[in-house]
Amino acid sequence: MNPLVQFLTALGQSLAAMSLYAPAHPMRASARSRALASLHGVLSGRGTLQLSFLDGEVVAGSRALHELRGWDWAQKLARAGVQRLEIEAAPLPTDDDLEQLFAALHLRLSAPHGTPCTAFRHAGVRAGPIDVMRDGGPDDAAVMDLLEAVGLESLDEEASAVRWIHDEAANDRPIPLAEVEAVVRSLSAAMHRDEHVILPLLELKTIDQYTTTHSCNVAMLSMGLAEQLGLGPSDVRAIGTAALLHDIGKVRVPPELLVKPGKLTDEEFAAIQRHAPEGARILTMRGRGHELAAIVAYEHHIWEDGSRGYPRLVYPRRCHYASRIVHVCDLFDALSTRRPYRDAWPRERTLAMLESQAGIEVDADVARAFIRLAEIAPEQRLTLEEEPPQNDWTASVSRAMVEFAPPVAAGAA
Repeated sequence: MNPLVQFLTALGQSLAAMSLYAPAHPMRASARSRALASLHGVLSGRGTLQLSFLDGEVVAGSRALHELRGWDWAQKLARAGVQRLEIEAAPLPTDDDLEQLFAALHLRLSAPHGTPCTAFRHAGVRAGPIDVMRDGGPDDAAVMDLLEAVGLESLDEEASAVRWIHDEAANDRPIPLAEVEAVVRSLSAAMHRDEHVILPLLELKTIDQYTTTHSCNVAMLSMGLAEQLGLGPSDVRAIGTAALLHDIGKVRVPPELLVKPGKLTDEEFAAIQRHAPEGARILTMRGRGHELAAIVAYEHHIWEDGSRGYPRLVYPRRCHYASRIVHVCDLFDALSTRRPYRDAWPRERTLAMLESQAGIEVDADVARAFIRLAEIAPEQRLTLEEEPPQNDWTASVSRAMVEFAPPVAAGAA
């Protein structure tokens, strides 16, 4: 284990010990001693250690520490407002310095939710929100550097993980729920910066990347929309997981249909439509833990007014709320992405189409909440690295939408 991971592990143990043991208990001193020894190893030959905690991600300088992805204390510190920790190498911190730092962090973690967080400063140690760590106020460049560290680098890696998850499903192997949840955590971390939501949507470099970019984008958009609608953290993550797997049934669609550049025949479109019930079947057969994802996979193409979409319900009813959220985000990303048979729609045209379809194809309240989210959340397009060719399992979803969707209102073009 490298010294930085050792230091952060001991930091977490120290914070836990402060909740469990009295101030004079030897467990507290022991954990702090381990933290100090590893910290001195980290600071050897270094100017200032700069750590950022962003909803389950740890960034050292501008490098994401993937071995600590999902570390509970990173999430706890970030939510308590402690997004940044800086420790100078000269002079080397002492045991007293760490004791004061850990006491300040413990106090912050124990504070009621919503209590304003101010920066802690002692000797060469500083901790607090990103925007108050520097004397000049918010450092937008530093925030965007963190977006690059956790966003672009992590999303390349997570897109590869999504590709692997689809491969597992295509080969009738169990869907790895732990990996799915890890991807969702990373996508959530990439969205949240400095108490604001940013939408770092993936831009495909080649057509073969559509599967991974679309899955990641719909998951991020769905989580952002769920937050905009006021849902709690556990519901937001559950919807993100379902969104990441919403098109898993495309692994059962003949590959030649997914890359066909021309218009689909009725028979071909019927084959495409089967991906919804097939996705639900795949997820249902994988056992417990996939119930919501199976519902969303089945329902995400059913129209709000029941007039169109697929699969057609024998007894018409409203779809699950999560399905209505994913439907809006799926439609937005599909139309906003370049395909072999059409260019990407401009953002304004896509949003106008959602407005025109409110209450018809999509839930009106959900669609308008998405439009509000699009107005307040900056969008940054990140291009994936080149990947080897693969079967494009979700390629024709947006084609079906374009071919069967009603025309956009005249003012939307």
